[in-house]
Amino acid sequence: MLSMAILSSCEPMGDDGGDMSATVGTFILNNGTWGANDSEICVFNPLDGSCVPDAFSAANGQKLGDLAQDILRLDDEIYIAVSGSQTIFVTDTKLKIKTRINAEHDGARLSPRALTSDGKKIYVSYYEGFVGEISPEDHSCRLTKVGPNPEGLDICQDRLYVADSGGMAFPNYGSTVSIVSLSDFRRTDTLKVNVNPVKVAAYDHRVYIFSYGDYAAVPALLQVYDTSDGSLKTLEYDSVSSIAEGEDGILYLLCCGFDEHWNTLPGLILMHDMSTDTPLGEFVTDGTELPNAYSISAAADGNIYVGCSDYITTGEVCVFSKEGRLLHRFDSGGFNPIAAE
Repeated sequence: MLSMAILSSCEPMGDDGGDMSATVGTFILNNGTWGANDSEICVFNPLDGSCVPDAFSAANGQKLGDLAQDILRLDDEIYIAVSGSQTIFVTDTKLKIKTRINAEHDGARLSPRALTSDGKKIYVSYYEGFVGEISPEDHSCRLTKVGPNPEGLDICQDRLYVADSGGMAFPNYGSTVSIVSLSDFRRTDTLKVNVNPVKVAAYDHRVYIFSYGDYAAVPALLQVYDTSDGSLKTLEYDSVSSIAEGEDGILYLLCCGFDEHWNTLPGLILMHDMSTDTPLGEFVTDGTELPNAYSISAAADGNIYVGCSDYITTGEVCVFSKEGRLLHRFDSGGFNPIAAE
């Protein structure tokens, strides 16, 4: 029999609910809603299924801000990109703020989106058309120009691949990936891809690019660029809405769609082996359905986290083992759970 710990809400750890000194677990980042200043983090403990809601606010006595986009841990620091507030918070592992990074270009603040790291530096896309390289020593940030409205980014063979979405240029979305040399931190080339690229995942000599398309005539696609021979091909997957790179080179594909009445269909998760570039089939093995699936993350604890949202009520997070079995299901304590770290 499958053993599950199913929670109906996000419950505090410990007696006081606000003491993060003994907190262990996974950070769940809630994107929030536009203009509401309601982004937040809950900290989930996969060992006992408990979690601390509103953990950032409790640690700092202030709100996280407007439209949190991504969260990344490097050693003993947590980096949180909050796009609407144009801020990257740097905290300790208890979420206590150490500093803020507010990048500017020509006197204008920039809006951070996605984060990645090579273990030495942190790299961030800025929606105004830049990527930043952050030094963990002094948290300084140097910028280089890329394509319009960059989103996801990842590193392959000492190069940073950045999805130039052009998301603000409807109906003329972007269709390139910028290639940035890490040695001198400048764009050296661009790769032509499908319309509106938003996510990048790299493994060995392959770079996987997920694009939304134009939401009409051009469909969403998952493509793979092989750096060894310069080839680009489209993979045969339908209705992909997001991707996440897990351990051992497994790419998780969240697939969502609509019925004939435009009602959302339950999410389907597929797996793809990035090392051999071959499909591996469905991920969920216990029949768990994922209504309103919104995001997917492969967290450091080895589990797969699926955020579910109806955009109206607080979100739900489903936690799966690597074997595809549901371990926990809980209220995220905020709107639109977008990432788990």
